[in-house]
Amino acid sequence: MSRLSTRPKSRLLAGVVALVALLLAVACGGGSDAPQAATPAGAAPDLSGVTLRVADQVGQNKAVLEASGALKGAPYKIEWSDFSAAAPLLQALRANAADIGGAGDAPVLSSLGSGAPLKVVGASRVSPRGVALLVSKDSPIHSVAELKGKTVSPTTKGSVGHYLLLGALREAGLAPNDVEISFLTPQAAGAAFDSNQIAAWATWDPYIALSEAKGARILRDGSGISAGLGFTVASQQALEDPAKRAAIADFLVRQGRAYAWTNTNKEAFTTLFASLTKLPEPVAATVVGRRNMLAVPIDDTVVKDLQRTADIYTEAGVLDKKLDVASFLVRSLSN
Repeated sequence: MSRLSTRPKSRLLAGVVALVALLLAVACGGGSDAPQAATPAGAAPDLSGVTLRVADQVGQNKAVLEASGALKGAPYKIEWSDFSAAAPLLQALRANAADIGGAGDAPVLSSLGSGAPLKVVGASRVSPRGVALLVSKDSPIHSVAELKGKTVSPTTKGSVGHYLLLGALREAGLAPNDVEISFLTPQAAGAAFDSNQIAAWATWDPYIALSEAKGARILRDGSGISAGLGFTVASQQALEDPAKRAAIADFLVRQGRAYAWTNTNKEAFTTLFASLTKLPEPVAATVVGRRNMLAVPIDDTVVKDLQRTADIYTEAGVLDKKLDVASFLVRSLSN
């Protein structure tokens, strides 16, 4: 999340996914509340000696937290680390090279399925309009049902684009094998879409906004299908340290304030977002305009939505086995 000026634009755009769909800003281990070391009754842990190691994706969470002023007065130090995507970020958490970090529901579920000693400690939601199924401006296709027999890319397997495609096909009375699914990286899918090698592309912002700027049409957005969930994930080892656990709880509150700031200061956030991602400002404004990210408590609704996503991914072969997601979520730190 530092040295942004040295990163290629494609890597920056890849990192935006976490912030837009998730943050991303979202992989866990056993029960919902880890046992804590003994602390004197009624005494708050001393956080002055704590260094909270926060894993970020292309510096986006750090930028938002610092721009919003949400970190002012934090009683602990923060050590940021920079990752290009969710997968290496989650691996760093798994290896105890970081304490917390953000990722979307798909990579989190993949980590859960692999048995990573991690827990979900915070949740956020973004507008489901930030994921969409696109067709080109000259496409004769005007409904999802008309995709039957056509080649469609849901971008990568297990992505929010994949989830949207599965839901949209089901809604239209089609099965996944009624279309030719081509899993591609965002950059490869964008190139295939622009050259009409695929009939439709299920993707997310900023790729949606970039394609719309070229005239692409939204065939179906995520409204009513996508839960728009992103998660903050913590290592089991960090949670078992009472002082770090308290620092994580404080950080989640500050992070929530920063998310709210982006919604009430859209002009300032658009400028920051454009600068961070190197997107044209009109495209950045489109992304920010429909983003509306908010921290939410990990409640029964979040558990239900994540379980539904996990079940659909299991059915589609993204996950090897059925997961009971409730056992991996820590409710107490975000409520």
